[in-house]
Amino acid sequence: MTTEQEKILADFKQKILSTTFELGKISEVEGNIEIKTSYAEGKVNFYPLDVLICEMSVTNLSDGENKFYLHFELRDLNYAEELFAEMLSTITDLKSKQTLKILLSCTGGLTTGFFADKLNKTAKVLELDYKIDAVPFHKLYEVAQDYSVILLAPQIAYQAQKVSEILSESLVLKIPAKIFASYDSGEMLKFIRESLENWKKTVAERIIAKVKKGIITDAKILSIAILPSKKDNRIAYKIYKKGEIIFEETVIKKNLNLVSDLCDILDTVGCRGKKFKAVGIATAGAIHDGHLDMKEQISPEFNLKKFLEEKYQVPVTITNNLKAASLGFYVQQDKFENILFLSRPYGFRSGGIGMVLNGKVFDGAHNMAGEVRYAMQSFHTKEDWEKSFMVNPEKVLESLSVEIRIGISVVDPEVICLRSDMTPDLEEVKDKVAEFIPRKYLPEFVKFSAKDMQELALLGEMILSLEELERKNR
Repeated sequence: MTTEQEKILADFKQKILSTTFELGKISEVEGNIEIKTSYAEGKVNFYPLDVLICEMSVTNLSDGENKFYLHFELRDLNYAEELFAEMLSTITDLKSKQTLKILLSCTGGLTTGFFADKLNKTAKVLELDYKIDAVPFHKLYEVAQDYSVILLAPQIAYQAQKVSEILSESLVLKIPAKIFASYDSGEMLKFIRESLENWKKTVAERIIAKVKKGIITDAKILSIAILPSKKDNRIAYKIYKKGEIIFEETVIKKNLNLVSDLCDILDTVGCRGKKFKAVGIATAGAIHDGHLDMKEQISPEFNLKKFLEEKYQVPVTITNNLKAASLGFYVQQDKFENILFLSRPYGFRSGGIGMVLNGKVFDGAHNMAGEVRYAMQSFHTKEDWEKSFMVNPEKVLESLSVEIRIGISVVDPEVICLRSDMTPDLEEVKDKVAEFIPRKYLPEFVKFSAKDMQELALLGEMILSLEELERKNR
């Protein structure tokens, strides 16, 4: 390391080790930093490569999941301290999340309210760190995102599949009729514990097929997909060579700092010897001439494409993540030439549309084709727009139906790829659309999850980057 690197490393370590953290112990172990609490473990590792790389991670000890992960070149002490503060904030927030939050729901909420009170008293006697609340079913989605377990009373048990698809990150259980009828709190808590254990054992990631056809060049492509979320933000990235994934990682953090986060990824990947010839970035919003329509993240005046190309001396493509996903879907199949990809994340007022028409991604004159949010607000009342379309499945279905009808009426696609967390029943969606468009004109519908969409966006962005590289090399 250079003298300058040694100084900033020493200063940063001193800053970390002098930090007061009441929830746990911060210590130096073999040149790196460890943060230990009873429920989470944090690590700050340092790698003196071509430049000095700092890697930060937070692991939830109860389930082994990463809750925070990033890496960056350690050259700016103030920036490093900001990221460390965010890391500590993640550990602090995890403390409150160690309490298992359970939500009971029935038609009116009265009977489950009584049962919830009894369960809380029993959990306290058994020294279980549980917090159990009750809510009427019509308000379930307004509060459910904060709960790990959802319990449905027997009279609404038929809703379990739909609820579990909407609240895919929570365990949704039907309360056994015998337990509910007797308000047997001991048996109910045992049922919850056993169900949680089985659920964790059976959760597995889906593997998306990777497409190789049509890829000739050996150039390595760094493909990045940014999918903002109400819960946390994930920046997934992969390096492809002839369609094969040779390296992949995911940054997980509460707050996006788009330019800094992207530079950290490109710097670190490069320093690890994972060289790349082109970069593709799939992100939300409209992108026009290198500028992003994401005011909360980046100034509309800032040309991100130009900045990255000048800094890293490689071609850079920046694409709406839905357009990239629509292309990813297109190259994986041979049946459809005209595709619409709609996404409606949980907690968002409206979605967007990505389009492949006649086998080509359609951008429009200003790269804003598919940005239906500019039209959707005029279809709804102010009250619905500000709240209902984020948490009310019926309102989401109504709004989504309008978006789909717009797409069908304008494009007449062969297939609609749909990622909509609040409306998992495709038949219900088609029935709603068919109230206004004859069924004989409806396209096929295919359902996708957020994870599916991320994989497709990475693949599609890789293809677009190859095309950009080919144009640059002509």
